[in-house]
Amino acid sequence: MTIKQSLIEAIKILQKNKISSPALDAEILLAFVTKKPKEFLYAHPKKKLAAGQLAKFKKLIARRVRHEPIAYLTDHKYFYGLDFFVDKNVLIPRPETETLVEAAIDKNPTAIIDVGTGSGAIAITLAHHLPKAKIFATEISAAALKVARKNILHHKVAVTLLHGNLLEPLMTIPSRNSSREAASQARPYGRYSNLIIVANLPYLTTTQWRHTQPEIKKYEPKQALDGGSDGLNYYRQLLKQIKNFQVSSFKFHISCFFEIDPSQKKSITKLIKRRFPAAKIKIKQDLAGRNRVVIFKI
Repeated sequence: MTIKQSLIEAIKILQKNKISSPALDAEILLAFVTKKPKEFLYAHPKKKLAAGQLAKFKKLIARRVRHEPIAYLTDHKYFYGLDFFVDKNVLIPRPETETLVEAAIDKNPTAIIDVGTGSGAIAITLAHHLPKAKIFATEISAAALKVARKNILHHKVAVTLLHGNLLEPLMTIPSRNSSREAASQARPYGRYSNLIIVANLPYLTTTQWRHTQPEIKKYEPKQALDGGSDGLNYYRQLLKQIKNFQVSSFKFHISCFFEIDPSQKKSITKLIKRRFPAAKIKIKQDLAGRNRVVIFKI
């Protein structure tokens, strides 16, 4: 079967099963199988596929019919111009998260803590654009950490991975009698005057998650999506942990960047003000004009 025949057949199958972008998906999957750019497919429509290529392509189309995301079928997703390995243990990076990254880059921090790093896309992108910054990335899922580590090695950037819940791996609190040097060693990020915390934590409400599209609900990890009844459970935990950074023996300013659902602007603002009454809060919109990133300094 030729490239053109294979594409036509695959597109018909995807259309019949009401896949939203049948032509694009078929092109991406065939380009992946043949290890050629999409332009090659249309420049050589009569080229015959090898038996192994055709069999693999048909299997991928069958999986796509079951709504398995393209990123999981190819093990790759581009984010902020960089190519990342992804599998079912991590959330697929979204274009709207690039708004969070842009805001963090503009701050030009000397130290960054990426909370709930997942695939490592945020931390690695920041490391790529801010090579002088010291970057820590935390993740509670051991399986996700393996993915992040693979991406760090691939992109050859300096990111310190830490296993644990939110900020807990970095929450060692020096005693009052500890020397400033000991405190600095216990909290390495404290040596940096311009520290930021970035977080793209689960923020779908449980109801939203239950009714989301099958590509998401059936395949992406629930623990990376479901933020509880109002979608803000993990941000509540994180804000509580950030409060513990403000110990009398070791104070420093922190700027925080949280990705949110557009509907959560008022709710997250109330949560922040409850913990940090003096916090200066800004909301950054994504390219679609939706409230996407809450930024505040404490």
